[in-house]
Amino acid sequence: TVTDHLRGTPGIDISKGGIAQANVVARGFNNAFSGSMLMLQDCRFAGVPSLRVNVPFLFTGTNEDIDRMEVLLGPASALYGPNSSSGVLHVITKSPFNSQGTTISVDGGERSIIRTGLRHAGKVNNKLAYKVSGEYMQGRDWEYNDKSEPLTFPNTTNIPAARRGQANQRDFDLQRFSGEARVDVRPTEGVEAITTLGYTNVGSGMELTGANGTAQIKGWTYTSLQQRVRWNKLFMQAFLNLSDAGNDTSSSDKGTYLLRSGQPIVDQSRVFAAQAQHGFDLGSKQSFTYGVDYIKTDPRTGGTINGGNEAVDNVTEFGAYLQSSTKPTKQIEILLAARTDRNNVIEGNFFSPRAALIFKPTENQNIRATYNRAFSTPANFSFFLDLVSSPNVGGSGFDLRARGNPPKTGFTFNQT
Repeated sequence: TVTDHLRGTPGIDISKGGIAQANVVARGFNNAFSGSMLMLQDCRFAGVPSLRVNVPFLFTGTNEDIDRMEVLLGPASALYGPNSSSGVLHVITKSPFNSQGTTISVDGGERSIIRTGLRHAGKVNNKLAYKVSGEYMQGRDWEYNDKSEPLTFPNTTNIPAARRGQANQRDFDLQRFSGEARVDVRPTEGVEAITTLGYTNVGSGMELTGANGTAQIKGWTYTSLQQRVRWNKLFMQAFLNLSDAGNDTSSSDKGTYLLRSGQPIVDQSRVFAAQAQHGFDLGSKQSFTYGVDYIKTDPRTGGTINGGNEAVDNVTEFGAYLQSSTKPTKQIEILLAARTDRNNVIEGNFFSPRAALIFKPTENQNIRATYNRAFSTPANFSFFLDLVSSPNVGGSGFDLRARGNPPKTGFTFNQT
């Protein structure tokens, strides 16, 4: 996956959870099911919408199509938006205008790994170009059996009838398909419109979660649709990310489920975002960049992940920012930025300032003193999680339940 290209990057910590599973952070505190680092692909969010967890093998881009990866190790809220306080990883794919032709690759290795990738790009004329890419990968993960997982599933009503009382067996086979189609249009000089459709299907695999053990992935799909437009220094985009864990309802036994409880996971969540950014210069030494963001997260978990919070778990976020760059000399730059954000589940506005003095004695040397303050909105499940973590703990008849912290009110207890 894309994380394998980052192993030698200073300041990046990668923990592997299997052949394709990995968690990436830039400011410490790595753990399973991590979403602290903001991951982007071609300017759009690359995490799972409702969970905001980074799952690299759900990326729709392919290895053959990667042009470069940009890594920001520090807080980056001003231009990148909320949830970038722990760094940013931005995967940028190749433009069909700059890289025509066909690439085919076939890989094989240990753990029964077979992978094949295809990329084809063409230019119709100087105004229209296109590309398609696809990748298929399969293998057999390292085998491990978690003692917290029952040998047979309990005969309880919160799991599908076809799974009750049946043997609990991990499926160590990993299967993944991903692909993208993209059309670039450049009608006139300084104007570019890019339309991208991406799709990933993890037919089989496993993913560690923080509180609920391991999830057995079956037919989890991830779809993204993006439209971006650039006109000189004006950039605008809108994108929709769709996730589907493979189950239509909480009684389905066809898709992803938790190995500790046998409980199916319904995740048909989506995130829609619209962003605009513009900039202008005042002479040769002063420039400004400003913009606005809108993000709407709509979890649709069928009463599984968010349980009884299903009707109140939508999150809407707004943000605006301004950045100033002053270059009194060729070697010195003064950077000032401010951003404000607001969403419907946390009270108040959040202000993120930034100031930097940058000295570049030569082209390859950079000395800077920076002040940064940024924030991250807790992920949706941090507020609204309502899911059985371990059923019938120790044969007690009681279930251990994982709960999010209710927004604005928190938990309240009768202390009389």
